[in-house]
Amino acid sequence: MKLFNKRKTSGLVAAAAIVLTTLAMGSPAHAATTYTPSGGPGANFVGNSVSFTATAAGQTLTCSTFNLAGTIVSPGASRAIGANGGNLGSLTSSGCTNPIAGSTTVTPTGTWGVTITGDEVGSVSPARLTNVVATVSAAGCTFNVGGVVNGSFNDSTQVFTPVSGASGLTITSNPSGFLCPILGLAKNQTIEVGGSWTNTPPSGSTNLLVATA
Repeated sequence: MKLFNKRKTSGLVAAAAIVLTTLAMGSPAHAATTYTPSGGPGANFVGNSVSFTATAAGQTLTCSTFNLAGTIVSPGASRAIGANGGNLGSLTSSGCTNPIAGSTTVTPTGTWGVTITGDEVGSVSPARLTNVVATVSAAGCTFNVGGVVNGSFNDSTQVFTPVSGASGLTITSNPSGFLCPILGLAKNQTIEVGGSWTNTPPSGSTNLLVATA
């Protein structure tokens, strides 16, 4: 009888250990549900070696200037992860070129946004440029791009860096012009974004800081 009880107790202990281990392994790490941007109220993301590559076509467009300026939305107020954190309505680009097409005009339009999409680790948060819309025009080829640019924001350096590979941008219209098929461009092709943007707050504004919870 004592032997039976001992075995039963040992079995219960072992079973409990397995359950606890399984729960510990299966429990997801805490994921942020809200974030709070502070600083601003002005923001000025200055482009650094910004480039756009149509992956399937292997065509890259580089721009010497590609800046995004605007304001931080309700600095100091908490909001859901993914909710808008900034309105970037002042968009300027120049000095864009492609090795085949030559000088190219990129016209960003509308009001782009910036948001935080996940937990901050140290000073770095996953981030995203939203509502991205632009028209690309060269001699013999014109098309539109749109979508988002996924990346990360480091509030210590104030640098937004796009992810490597597909960024979330695509060609959204049928490219028009004799040069487009020569370049291999087509609707729905993915666009990789290179370079980075550094927030350089205008006079009277401070750095953008992010806290997640």
